[in-house]
Amino acid sequence: MRMRTIQMLSLFGVTHMKIEIGTDADYHQCIAIKHEYLKCRDAFEQFRLSAENLILTGHDKYKSYRTYNSYSYFIHHLYEFLLACHGRDFENKDITDKKGPQRNLLIDSLISEDAYRVVKARIDRIKRGKAPSYENDISYYEKLLPIPELFAQEFRIYRNKLAGHASYERTKNLNLTEFYTNYHSYLYLMFVDIGEFWGRQGDEFPELEDVTSFMHAMARR
Repeated sequence: MRMRTIQMLSLFGVTHMKIEIGTDADYHQCIAIKHEYLKCRDAFEQFRLSAENLILTGHDKYKSYRTYNSYSYFIHHLYEFLLACHGRDFENKDITDKKGPQRNLLIDSLISEDAYRVVKARIDRIKRGKAPSYENDISYYEKLLPIPELFAQEFRIYRNKLAGHASYERTKNLNLTEFYTNYHSYLYLMFVDIGEFWGRQGDEFPELEDVTSFMHAMARR
């Protein structure tokens, strides 16, 4: 039977426990993945509205501030969503027991593979005649290959510096407009195509346990 791995702290350091698919822990891991995708979707929608307002009504500092922040949150939540998905695939919520540069190299390779897979899938769908009428021309996707060598590394760095660590590097070394110009196509395709399954919902908003019961007892009835 396939098992999943999580790490738990013990008096003697880190030990490993196996979690079977379909167990309570796996159920809650799936809730966390879905929640992260929904946060990513919220951030993208806020970015879309902010960017549209900025473009149509003209630039000012506050509009740029709001647009910058929402895109930073989008990057952060998309990266965390992808990590959580890979963690589940690798039977380890941390993806790997490796640390430092070795861990970064592994994760970068997985993210690059994600980007390649979604672009290639769009190309293949167009070639098979299965693409919707509103799909971009195949040349749009062909120009996205090969995946830029630094894409995954810069995705990781921007995720860390923009919405994570508060550091001088955020404005001294990074340029979010340049990142958007170079890589937004890849982020958007991963957001839409990989997230499609996790974003599905019926007529009612999904049950997310503590997330959707937050402050329930304090709400007016």
